[in-house]
Amino acid sequence: MREYDYEEEFHARDRKIFRKQRRQAQATDRSKFKKTDLAKKSAVKLDPNLRRGRVVSIGGEGVWVDSENGKVLCSLKGLLKKEKMQAKNILAVGDMVRFSDDGAIAHIEERYSFLARTDISGKKEQLIAVNVDQAIISVSVVNPVLKPALVDRYLIAAERGRMHPVIVVNKIDLLQDHPEEKARYQEFLACYEQLGFPILSVSSAQGIGIEALRALLKGKTSVFSGQSGVGKSSLINACYGLNLKTGGLAQKTAKGTHTTTVAELLALPGGGYCVDTPGIRSFGIWKLELADVTTHFCDLQAYACKYPDCRHVAEPGCGVLRALEQGELSSIRYESYRTLLEEAMAGVDNRTKRKMDEKSD
Repeated sequence: MREYDYEEEFHARDRKIFRKQRRQAQATDRSKFKKTDLAKKSAVKLDPNLRRGRVVSIGGEGVWVDSENGKVLCSLKGLLKKEKMQAKNILAVGDMVRFSDDGAIAHIEERYSFLARTDISGKKEQLIAVNVDQAIISVSVVNPVLKPALVDRYLIAAERGRMHPVIVVNKIDLLQDHPEEKARYQEFLACYEQLGFPILSVSSAQGIGIEALRALLKGKTSVFSGQSGVGKSSLINACYGLNLKTGGLAQKTAKGTHTTTVAELLALPGGGYCVDTPGIRSFGIWKLELADVTTHFCDLQAYACKYPDCRHVAEPGCGVLRALEQGELSSIRYESYRTLLEEAMAGVDNRTKRKMDEKSD
């Protein structure tokens, strides 16, 4: 074989590798709205006869869209269904859409914010709500217990989705009979308030903090999200005298039951909207990376380590571990950091990893 034949074969192989890498990069691209796609979308002229509205709920019967003429039951147009993306759902509550007189959604407008998580398979991004101003990170004490690592997952997701986070701790009336949980709650407050995260402690059962929560919601679009059983629907009911369906905890597992089955956008008395979402038992951040963890836990950089790339696990001369031993660093903050660090290094959230391990057994 002549020399240029070897050279041609070499470059042909390079082109094949490049094409494969390009296809993989396109398939894993998180952004649905690339500059080129936006240019194409802006170039397409919309039918002036299309009506405009906001998605308020999505269920088995279809998509309910609120427009100037009231709520309309719609469905996705065929072309939108076929759109290739890594998101589990192409449409979410809060989306602004254009639809025809027969209820076919033909266009989804660009979103200014979103809340998303990894779906149960670990392979797709699941949109929870879009076009919201603030994420009400709903947690509770005692029943279910406070989980700082879950709070940090939501904080990272809110930052990614360009939303203002507000941590709402419910059921504080139960603390008086649980001294250990009360101590953990007080440590959580001292740590996270110092970091600048807004925290509101409430009790939907006794009406504590409800007026302050109502003031936070006024005039804004908010999404209530959190673990099953923390009382998201109960908080909304207490704020506005509504009658959203609520439930307790499963007795055997002490985990919340999924009383709210679909996300729904509700118009609030006095102005504003809120999205009441189904409770979750785990919240995996879509494609969590080490940079996400180190950026969120930037407060750990205040403790000088021997090595600049220290992971704060078992390295010699680690300032973070020294601060932890001396009581200068909150143990719940460090526990949360380690949990998210392990997830980022593993590439999947803990619940998905357990399911994968079960299947391989």
